[in-house]
Amino acid sequence: DASTPAPVRDQAWVYLGKVLYAAGQFQDSERALRSVAGDLPPSLAPERLLLLAQGLMYRGRFDEAVAVLDGWTGAPEWTAYAQFNLGVALVRAGREERGLALLDGVGTLVTENPELASLRDKANVAIGYAQLQAGRPAAARLALDRVQLAGSQANKALLGAGWADAAE
Repeated sequence: DASTPAPVRDQAWVYLGKVLYAAGQFQDSERALRSVAGDLPPSLAPERLLLLAQGLMYRGRFDEAVAVLDGWTGAPEWTAYAQFNLGVALVRAGREERGLALLDGVGTLVTENPELASLRDKANVAIGYAQLQAGRPAAARLALDRVQLAGSQANKALLGAGWADAAE
């Protein structure tokens, strides 16, 4: 309520948005995340924007997700996630060229960080499937071949690679 200091209230809105997002209540999560009125600590501000964009994408509102993420200026450790989500939103919004370029940036990351390596694999799978849907199996195969065989995306990549081979 109004007697709560604004910074505490804003942080509470973010945590409520996170809980609602985790529960799959994306509309309510969006409402909570948009209720933030002031500046958030640097540890919460980028997460808020990413959750907001992902909730919009789950609801098919890709242009709005693009608007949330376009011009990202968040913390560097969140940049690859923002670039991935923006790329997916752009592809889904029909702006494939820019979206695939952003996904390719994530898909070619050189990293030892296992979390970023997993994100890199997800980006390559997203590129591969987008290229398959666009009727470009050779381009799909190039992206799918970059996925780690020991990673969580390996099965999707192998299936997509089989589809690409069959299409050629």
